[in-house]
Amino acid sequence: MEDRKTRWLGIMCALGATALWAGNFIVARGFHHSLPPVTLAFWRWVIAVAVLLPFALPHLVRERARIKAHAGYLFLTAFSGVTLFNTLVYVAGLATTALNLSLIAMVSPLFIVILAWLFQGETMHGAKVAGTLMAFFGVLLLLTGGSPGVLLELRFNIGDLLMVVAALIFAFYSLLVKQKPPGLSMMTFLGATFCLGLIMLVPAYLWERGFSLAPLMPLTSMGVLLYLGVCAAVAAFALWNRAIMLIGPGRTAVCYYLLPLFSGVEAMIFLGEPIGWIHLASAGLILSGVALSSRSSG
Repeated sequence: MEDRKTRWLGIMCALGATALWAGNFIVARGFHHSLPPVTLAFWRWVIAVAVLLPFALPHLVRERARIKAHAGYLFLTAFSGVTLFNTLVYVAGLATTALNLSLIAMVSPLFIVILAWLFQGETMHGAKVAGTLMAFFGVLLLLTGGSPGVLLELRFNIGDLLMVVAALIFAFYSLLVKQKPPGLSMMTFLGATFCLGLIMLVPAYLWERGFSLAPLMPLTSMGVLLYLGVCAAVAAFALWNRAIMLIGPGRTAVCYYLLPLFSGVEAMIFLGEPIGWIHLASAGLILSGVALSSRSSG
């Protein structure tokens, strides 16, 4: 059974990844007018690979036999976590509202917990179920502003459907991470999946560009793209994957419920948006839910 230090290290890694992804949503929300979604995803991963590859290359060369042996697993993980997930989020953002995106995004932790229980035998003890539900209602309180009637006024479209698919893909990716072959180091895993995911994104990028090979990365966008590539890709994925290896996909997933809370705090700091009692009340529910769900089943 895991010790307390391992459990809290895993929780901190999951929280760090979630905080970085919250910044990704804030940046991407006001950035889709500058670059189309696939192009945005493509350059994000170009930067991520450029940053990671110098560190990962020695590992990739040393473990090339293991990479070849587990090529199918790496292709599937790269396609789900790198090629599809964030690209679908950016595409969905063109066709639906921020509220709808946030509401649908919080389904992903439920998908992870349920899939981990069904296919990986992860225990669904009472504390985990209660904590997951508490965090869920905390996010619901935050997103509806304490007025459940808001949910009845929502209108769903193709963007919402794409976001549901993205949430399911992220859950699938998180479960695949837990199945990482023990012979592959985490640096090799990240390097291989980032490179493979970027390669599989090239056809969609060329299609969106009309098969034009001319570079499209405005200098004015470099700061934003660097954040997306370094912080929201390399650092966030490394932390998330580490958390899954330490505490499992189910408990890691519950920390994802803090995404709207982190987004609210970051929006207050960087965009001047106010925080009211709804935010504080929902924060209490979410934090309590994460703490309860993260308790050891033993």
